[in-house]
Amino acid sequence: MSGFAEQARLALRQWTADVDDAASRLPLAGGLFARRWRVLLVEPGRMRYRDGRGGETIIPSGMSPTEAGAGIAALNRSGPLVLRFASSLGFRRNARFPSAARAHLDDAARLALPRLSPLGAAETAHALERDTLREADGWIDVSLALVRRSDLDTALARADALGLKAFACDLARADIDAAPVCDLREGRRAPSAGHSAFRWVTGVAAVLFLVSAGMLLDTRFRLAPRLAAVETPAEIEASLQAAIRQARAKLAADPLTVALNDLSRRLPDGAYVTDISFDRGELRVSGLAWDAAATISALDSAPEFSNITFPSATVRDEATGRERFDLSMRHVAVQPEAGE
Repeated sequence: MSGFAEQARLALRQWTADVDDAASRLPLAGGLFARRWRVLLVEPGRMRYRDGRGGETIIPSGMSPTEAGAGIAALNRSGPLVLRFASSLGFRRNARFPSAARAHLDDAARLALPRLSPLGAAETAHALERDTLREADGWIDVSLALVRRSDLDTALARADALGLKAFACDLARADIDAAPVCDLREGRRAPSAGHSAFRWVTGVAAVLFLVSAGMLLDTRFRLAPRLAAVETPAEIEASLQAAIRQARAKLAADPLTVALNDLSRRLPDGAYVTDISFDRGELRVSGLAWDAAATISALDSAPEFSNITFPSATVRDEATGRERFDLSMRHVAVQPEAGE
């Protein structure tokens, strides 16, 4: 089980490094995740501490940590540190692997180390410099950085004594202050520095997950019970009883008021009443309309009115251009239809 956990840890670390490396190369956003490194350069007989801002102090091998600490403290100490070996303390080998091994190049380099290192596999610290990787014709060519492991252990112990913790170890190249592309300590890609894109994305995803979970819980335990209470049969029954009471109140109202309300609802647009009389359900109406026949038809089809008669013929009013009508009918209050 421990072997599986170790493999999972290494896979996650490699995945994190791949994501961070890809994010640092983005055209615009890459600057947010760019690596910012200080350098502790290991040279024969001395070390040089470079703070990445142009400052440098030389630390001879015989200088005590206390003496060297003053020079280091005078320089900038923000950002991760790479322990870098001068070219004279290490060497490189060009390695070739089949393209099928692309996903496992670090393991392939470890297996090929006995034929690539003159020091022997146990005495060699190594790492692939992936920025040199070239692939063609089914083969991958890449540079392999190597240093003596005893030199690496000595340099790490010296850096620790100076109060400098290394985040990566590599072999110097043309640009002394460049970001590392590998880590000789574990034979892998250099760890992320600066702002990790993988951790940032993971944090944002965690926040969104917590917000979503909170909204679901709020809906489940607060909003859902309220909605259920609003939609209970008791509430629906109360609404129906209120509608029934309103209908009954209308039926119990003054007959003339009810008749006028029904008449105003049934008259078509453009028709209006100029004279009205009501006696025990008998209603006589005079008025004007653009189309008297349509007005009569609308009232005749209404359930509240019956026995419509025409005491006089319709004539056109010269002043308004409308037709004058004179109707007699009987009004009977009825239960209002749904939606009226």
